[in-house]
Amino acid sequence: MANHEPVDLYAPHSPEQIARTLKRIMDDPMPGAKARVFGKGSEREMTLCYRRRNSRTNMEPVLDAVMESYKGGTRITGTFGAPPGARYFPFMWVGFLSLFVIGGVAAYIYIPGAGLFATIFAGIPLLMIFTGLAAFRAQPDAAEDKSKILAFLAEQIDARPIA
Repeated sequence: MANHEPVDLYAPHSPEQIARTLKRIMDDPMPGAKARVFGKGSEREMTLCYRRRNSRTNMEPVLDAVMESYKGGTRITGTFGAPPGARYFPFMWVGFLSLFVIGGVAAYIYIPGAGLFATIFAGIPLLMIFTGLAAFRAQPDAAEDKSKILAFLAEQIDARPIA
């Protein structure tokens, strides 16, 4: 999920009441839940994600939002998208491993008799690059996560999209 989608919601409760409600829910470990909305926040901001039990990757899409008093309730505005780690880590992964691939190719070209060593030195990181990229692409569906988070907010604090 490359782009961040805007989120604009209204809840008929005060920011303080929303913060207390969300804190109470987040403090409950819910040991029987197979998946749940999880996050943190205060009276002014919230960060929520949808976590599946036993499959946490820290690459799940998140809702980053600010809360402000609005028409007797609270306006929640923010974006839904990949966290910074999920956006930048694949680039760092490929960049770092590419150094080894370049080193292996250079050794193969410039060092006589380094064929097997150079092939291994470049091949293993190249395999790691492709495996990593496949794993990054196999992340859970962001649209499903967004719908679960919005449904959670609708159920718990009666938050609805502002028309």
